[in-house]
Amino acid sequence: MRKITLLSNNAAFTLLEVLVAMVILMVGLLGMLEAINLSIATNLRNEMRTQATSVAEDQLARKKSMPFDNITTPGGARNLSVPIAMRSATMNYTVTYLVDDIPAGATEPNAKRVNIGVRWSHKGNNYEHVVSSVVTRPVTR
Repeated sequence: MRKITLLSNNAAFTLLEVLVAMVILMVGLLGMLEAINLSIATNLRNEMRTQATSVAEDQLARKKSMPFDNITTPGGARNLSVPIAMRSATMNYTVTYLVDDIPAGATEPNAKRVNIGVRWSHKGNNYEHVVSSVVTRPVTR
């Protein structure tokens, strides 16, 4: 009895196998690109929040460096626009500050609460960072 074997070339990829491999690679690459886009957007949001924190702390330091009697907000809350250069663009932050007297039972207040709010907008979303501090009248002897 003789065995008849057919010679076939099973060593190469078929066109279907190549197409399936390309589809799998493309799905993986598109997922990786989406992850990169998400990380860039998150990084930008964090950078904007860091800048807002810096602006708020700077404005609070300016208020606290003033003489005690000059730390006021006449006529209610005050707004100030602060442009910051970021990633070859200008980001506009709106700073709102409000100073409240803290009553101590005396005729003149000995302490004031300073609230600094920084607002900004990015891609239709509004964000806000608020810092607050208490400033006391210096004691004179």
